[in-house]
This record gives sequence, structure tokens and C-alpha cells, in this order.
Amino acid sequence: MSESRPVSLVLRLPSELADEVERVQQTDPEFLERVVEYGIVRKAIFDRLQGAALHRPPTTSFKVS
Repeated sequence: MSESRPVSLVLRLPSELADEVERVQQTDPEFLERVVEYGIVRKAIFDRLQGAALHRPPTTSFKVS
């Protein structure tokens, strides 16, 4: 795996969700890091697959008798 470094993010969340995120950040920061990392990777994969689907040549349709 490549080198890693910390990044600070500022998000605007609903108050209840923000409270929960802060609680998890204090009690289990590694879990929160994995959740955010999973979300980012999932989004990157989705974007890549969606881009590949947009550039794919159309399939030929045919009838089977």
C-alpha cells in the first residue's frame, strides 16, 4: 500500500448525526477512519464503473426465433 497521511475534513451534518460521529471519534477513531475510507473507496469504484459503462459501445440486439 502507498504512503498515507492524515486529512482533516469539515462536514455539515444534522446535529444528532454530528453528535454521534463525535462520540465515535472519541471512543473508536479507528472504526470511524475505516468507515470513511470504505465510503471513499466505494464511491471511487462506482464512479470508475459508471464511467466505463458510459464509454462502452452499445450492445447489438437480436431476436431469437
